This record gives sequence, C-alpha cells and structure tokens, in this order.
Amino acid sequence: MDFTPTEEQRALQSAVRDLASSLTPKDTGSGAPAGPQPFDADAWGKFAEMGLLGLAFAEEKGGFGASAIEVTLAAVELGAARVTLPYADAMAAATALDAANSPLLADVISGEKLVLTAFGESGATWSRAASARTASGSELAGEARGNTDLSSADAIVTTAGTGDDVGVYLVESPTVDGPKVTLDGAPATRLGGREVLEAALALGNVGQCGEALGAMGAALTLTVEYLKTRKQFGVPIMRFQTLTQRAADMYVGVELTRSAVLYAAMALADPGEGDDALDLDAIVSRTKYLVGTYGRLVGQEAIQLHGGIGMTAEYAVGHYTSRLATIERTFGDTRQHLAALAAGVGDHTSVDVV
Repeated sequence: MDFTPTEEQRALQSAVRDLASSLTPKDTGSGAPAGPQPFDADAWGKFAEMGLLGLAFAEEKGGFGASAIEVTLAAVELGAARVTLPYADAMAAATALDAANSPLLADVISGEKLVLTAFGESGATWSRAASARTASGSELAGEARGNTDLSSADAIVTTAGTGDDVGVYLVESPTVDGPKVTLDGAPATRLGGREVLEAALALGNVGQCGEALGAMGAALTLTVEYLKTRKQFGVPIMRFQTLTQRAADMYVGVELTRSAVLYAAMALADPGEGDDALDLDAIVSRTKYLVGTYGRLVGQEAIQLHGGIGMTAEYAVGHYTSRLATIERTFGDTRQHLAALAAGVGDHTSVDVV
C-alpha cells in the first residue's frame, strides 16, 4: 500500500499547517490550563473558509468530494499545532447527518452551524449501547455526555436505545451544561440505526488518531531538539546513550502509529465490497490501541527527557501529553479497544496487533 500523499494532499497539508500555526497558543503561561480551551468561533469560521468541514462529503451536498484521508491529514496538522477545536468530533456528527441526507449538513459545512456528538454517559465507561437514554416516538429521555464543552453547539447528535437496537438522533437547541446534555422530553429527529453510529465513530476515531499522530510527532521533534541543545558536563545530553535510546523508542512509536493511522484512513476511504470488504471495526480498534499505547509512551518520555522544564505549564510537551491522554479516552480507551480485538481472535489463524 502506497502511503505517499498526492500533490493535492500535500497542498492541503501545507495550507492547513499555515492556518494551524496562526492558531497555535502563543502564551500558555498566563493561567490557561493544558486541557480543552473555549470554542473559538472565528477560528472555526476559518476552517469552513478553507473547506475543512466539507472534505469528506460529496460535492452535491456542499462538500469537496475528498475522503477520510484528507480529514486525517488535516487533523495531523491541527494536532501538531496544539489546536484543540473539536474537528474530529464535528466530522463524526456530520457523517451521521450525511447518512440521513439531513439538510443541516450544508450549514455544518459552511460553518453556520456547529453540531457535535454526545454518545457518552455520565459516570459510566464508554459504551455504544446508550443504556442511559431511550426514545419514544420523536422524543428522547435521559442524559448524554459529549467529548467537550457543548455550550457553543447549535445541535447535537446522540444515541438512544430502541428495544434491542440503538438509534442515532439529531437534537436541535439542546439543553446543555458543559459536556452534559439533558434530553428529557427533547424533540429529536432519527438519523439512522447502528450502521450510522458505526460510520460516525469510524471517522471520528480516525480523525482523532490523526490529531494524536500530529501531537506525537511534534512532541518527538521538541524532545530531539532539546537533547541536542541541553548540556551537562559540557556536552549535549544527546551524547548519553540511554537518553538517545529512549528517544529512539519514541521515534519507533511515532512511525508505527503513522503507518496505522494512514492505513486506517485509506481503509475508511475505500473499504471494499463483498468478500473483499475490510473489517473497519478491527482496523479502527487496532489504530486506537496503538495510538493509546504509543501516545502514552511518547508523552511520558517527552516530559521525562525534558527534565524539570517538561513539568511546567508553559512548555508545550505537557499540552501535547494532556491532549494525547484525552484522545486515548475518547470513543473507547485502549483497554476497551484491545478487548474488542481480543473478542475476534477466534476468527483468525494468527493475530498481530501491530
């Protein structure tokens, strides 16, 4: 499989890199936490102007006819620049709108409306079952939880139990309190069933894995530059073999993750048909497992190899590590995705998670 980007994809990467660099936090020492930042409507408008919100959707629906590959490449640049806007989450919600041919998709692509997901549940581990929510006709009951502050969202896409199945619903003008959504009696529009949920989660997960890859690569670059310039006993600390070996482990982790993320994006863009169809659930779970495992390694090593400066709120490696930890726990954590992979090993004669 050829992972080499096309000229158009390189141009997209360059354009997003320039935009993202203009949005990179310039001062993290003014009391701003390392976690999610308030939603920036102006920056989101720039995303829309560049076409990032319509990359994965057909031109006749107002999109740009690209695919999950382009979404992932854009997410990599956003992750490297520490842009914490909910790009992948919004793409997951838009995928559900697209599957239902919702007219709201055009407003999402243009940036006029912000639609995010709320698939989680307060006080519970991640699950697709939506056991805390029920649907009765066109109304939902229960509570849902998003991946970020939903205060700026014009609508949310959530799930609710419908007998033995799960339905995906659009709730406009939701009642929110931070990441929590109260759905008691909320009017909702059904977008589809489990297949719509799977499609939304696939793009959301792969997009967030792309963001994690960008954060990991940037943390590695910062660490290598620090090893080259920081001196002890009159020599750069990169001369110490143990430290260079740990940096090499970081490099291996980043490159393994890169291959997995790009493969997942390409598989999602072209999953095949019939007997040749790829197992997207397994591919996404494997990618999430690698991102969680190596993201933790890269983040921890970046902080430790920087020494004291790595522990300060002002320095970027802490922000990268915080973001990696958040992504690792979004739409299922490393342990849950590994369990999902383990549940299917009986269908194969041999298994290699990597």
